[in-house]
Order: sequence, then C-alpha cells, then structure tokens
Amino acid sequence: MSGTMTREDFDAYLVPCFAPAPFIPVRAAGSRVWDQQGKEYIDMAGGIAVNALGHAHPALAQALQDQLAKLWHIGNGYTNEPVLQLAKNPRAVDLCR
Repeated sequence: MSGTMTREDFDAYLVPCFAPAPFIPVRAAGSRVWDQQGKEYIDMAGGIAVNALGHAHPALAQALQDQLAKLWHIGNGYTNEPVLQLAKNPRAVDLCR
C-alpha cells in the first residue's frame, strides 16, 4: 500500500480539523521519519507515544510484542497486572523487559 495514497487524499476523505504535513511518513526510526519517496525528516510532531524513546526502539518493540501476545487492551472496566505492579512498586518494574 505504501505510495498509493497522497496527502491530497487527506483533504478529500477526512474532516479538515487540522492540517498535517505535506508528506506521508511510511517508516520511522528514533527521531526520524521517511516519506514515500525515501526523503528523511526530523519528527517534530511526534506524540506522547514516541517523544521519549523515539520510533521503533528495539527494547520497546520487543516488550510491546510480548505484551500484545498476552493481552492487548481492555479499557477501564478492568485492571491488569502490569498496571498494578507499576503502582505498587514503580522502581521494581523493568519497563523494557
């Protein structure tokens, strides 16, 4: 699918409540993103999910894969063991195991 959509598709199909960059990132590593043509940019708009560790951090990617294989998302109707472990003793939790 990479390269089949354009920035103009955003204007045509989505509600224009914000204006994203004029390029479409298709790959990222650390603080960098690359567009459909392979041009590299510094990610100045990275959100809370990437601003500390960057994109595609190997230890975080592995920790996420491990957790996704067990339990993905359950909302606020439940609690879960990682949340309780972190709340009980924040210093004892290895966040990238």
